[in-house]
Amino acid sequence: MLAIAGSAFAVFILPFTSWDDLSKKSQDIIIARCTTTAEPKVIADDMIWSDIDVMIVLKGETKPGKARMVSQYLPRQGDRFLMFSTYQSNELYRAYNATETYRIVPLGRYFLTNSLTGKPLDEQIRLVLRHRLDELSRELKEGADEKRRLEEAFKKF
Repeated sequence: MLAIAGSAFAVFILPFTSWDDLSKKSQDIIIARCTTTAEPKVIADDMIWSDIDVMIVLKGETKPGKARMVSQYLPRQGDRFLMFSTYQSNELYRAYNATETYRIVPLGRYFLTNSLTGKPLDEQIRLVLRHRLDELSRELKEGADEKRRLEEAFKKF
């Protein structure tokens, strides 16, 4: 644990450059699911431990299974996400470091991974990003509708 905590102290928050750059520079790209919504365990520089279950490894030498995520992103139990990360492990822990929040792409609770099978990495990433874009567009429309209703309420009351 100390190795990751120590490495978190030395992590610099880098600006987003491009998806292509992020994909090439990430040693590990996975789809994971948050297993528990626990109290955030801030270890340093707003980095948080989260328990995850790796569902699919898109890039890297790791395997599916239980692990931890170290990131500024705090998922909730059941949330699924695409993660651009670097993997670290020893006999005490398995952890994926995804420092910046843009390294995590939320997918909601019901993203089905079988549509990714057999496709090249670039296409898998494109499909996941398309899913998130569609989901976010729907959320923004629903949010705009709710905002309009609330604004109407303030005019009335």
